[in-house]
Amino acid sequence: VSGFSSLINLSFTLFFYSLFTYLLYGIYKKFRDPSHRFFSLDNYNIFLNLFLYRITTMIIVLIVIIWWFSYYQNELSKAKMPIYTITNGEQQIVFHAMSHIGSENFYTQVKENIKKYKENGFVYYFEWVKPGSKENHEAFDKALGVTFNEKTYENMSQLYGLVNQNNQDFLWLVNDLDFNVDISIDEIMEKYSSIKSEAWISNRTYNPPLDAWELIENELKRLTPRELTILRYVNKAFINIIVKSHKTQETLQNNFSNKELFKVILDERNKVIADKILTWEDKKIIMTYGLLHFEWIFNILKQNSLKWRIEKIDYLYPLK
Repeated sequence: VSGFSSLINLSFTLFFYSLFTYLLYGIYKKFRDPSHRFFSLDNYNIFLNLFLYRITTMIIVLIVIIWWFSYYQNELSKAKMPIYTITNGEQQIVFHAMSHIGSENFYTQVKENIKKYKENGFVYYFEWVKPGSKENHEAFDKALGVTFNEKTYENMSQLYGLVNQNNQDFLWLVNDLDFNVDISIDEIMEKYSSIKSEAWISNRTYNPPLDAWELIENELKRLTPRELTILRYVNKAFINIIVKSHKTQETLQNNFSNKELFKVILDERNKVIADKILTWEDKKIIMTYGLLHFEWIFNILKQNSLKWRIEKIDYLYPLK
């Protein structure tokens, strides 16, 4: 019934669109040839056949392009998530790059890796931005442009047919040597305020932060199961591109985010992680952190000692 209704809607849409374009076509022909019969049924039939042929061709071409793009990204060129093993000869760190949404299989493999390394004497460092005051949470959401809470990634994952990263799944495996190496919302907003003056922040015009859950919930409600399956497959293709393309990540950061806030979120946390590695002096560390952090953490460590080097790189498929 849903498919039949969609077909009827499409037919009416094409019919009215054909009338509109025929009107434009008639005006153009009349302008070129005053003797042209503007509302000739024969002329409309000829135009309609040509119109339907071109529309059908365009739809088929678009479907083929979207299908091939999605199939290539999801099946033939899957994104890989690196696992860097770095050392300075005294300390060894396994940096498990993470995606905040991924497949259940990916998170199961991460969990097994943590268990394996902890059984071999490693301690576990993990990211988990600590809460702050209500005022700073509201200011953070306003600057970010999205209402951000513990449900955000869970909600987003539904649009991709994936699951969200749940830090609780990785804790207390083998032992309790788990350390939250991160900063708080209060610290993020304090640093953000130091970059931008209070006057600039207070005078800046913000759009109200988007309620991601409400938007996603409304979108999911109006989709049929078949439409949702197609949407998830196409969305997953775009996630594959973002995960595996550093250039795409930079473009998104520079054009679709609050660059000053994003810089604080990355830079300040990178400093904290590198500082903990150097001052706590745990000899064997496995850590789960966002992919964008590795390059800068590694550079900070190398500034401290040129002995730091990448020992090996393994890979997992976060969306498989």
